[in-house]
Amino acid sequence: MNFLGASLSLCSVLLRVDSNPCVVPSWLLLPSQQPKAWMVEWASSANIVLQRSNPAGAKAFLCDHCGAQFSKEDALESHRQTHTGSDMAVFCLLCGKRFQTQTALQQHMEVHAGVRSYICSECNRTFPSHTALKRHLRSHTGDHPYECEFCGSCFRDESTLKGHKRIHTGEKPYECNGCGKKFSLKHQLETHYRVHTGEKPFECKLCHQRSRDYSAMIKHLRTHNGASPYQCTICLEYCPSLSAMQKHMKGHKPEEIPADWRIEKTYLYLCYV
Repeated sequence: MNFLGASLSLCSVLLRVDSNPCVVPSWLLLPSQQPKAWMVEWASSANIVLQRSNPAGAKAFLCDHCGAQFSKEDALESHRQTHTGSDMAVFCLLCGKRFQTQTALQQHMEVHAGVRSYICSECNRTFPSHTALKRHLRSHTGDHPYECEFCGSCFRDESTLKGHKRIHTGEKPYECNGCGKKFSLKHQLETHYRVHTGEKPFECKLCHQRSRDYSAMIKHLRTHNGASPYQCTICLEYCPSLSAMQKHMKGHKPEEIPADWRIEKTYLYLCYV
């Protein structure tokens, strides 16, 4: 189940668990307008019913683990069995990711809602989760705790290491449904799709030329008298990477940096994805 960005309002989702309907509480869903037509069509094909929250007078037996509601007590008891052992029965309806606690799920939902409440104390960039912030902080500390067993290369996070290992194993799990070409990394497939769609989401701030991907934009920027992708808004010095720009900014006195300064203002390109 993956319909990122989709949101349902004033509704609960009725999941068919065996023969017993399970009403997933509305706090799992993002606030928005009425369900779109495609949502209703998708739900129908997946045997999921979109409906208003509990009808007046209907009894609701509440699961104390995940908040799911049932119309019959025996259905609730059957459902509770899913919480035994190592199963993580609290899951996100938008992406299918599972969690051990209701609190963890609620924090995860902020990712889909676009909430970015975790702020880096080094560069003021914002992130949707503590995990994302923790991963980002390693770009400042230089910590690379994940080592490749094949070549010894080290990485900041486990997901990057997992993708790197595919270079050694030859695994290409991401396939284009347009031409069948396969890729090792998800972002490679997403970039490839733009060959078919013609989408060019990267725009040069200097001349407004568009590019399909980041690397092509960086090559283009160098045609502007060797410009690098990042330029200090205070002294106009170029930096070849985001980490270099962050290091450069530490050389400026605090009083030189405007109150509304953000690292994004140093980018010499715009990205519409």
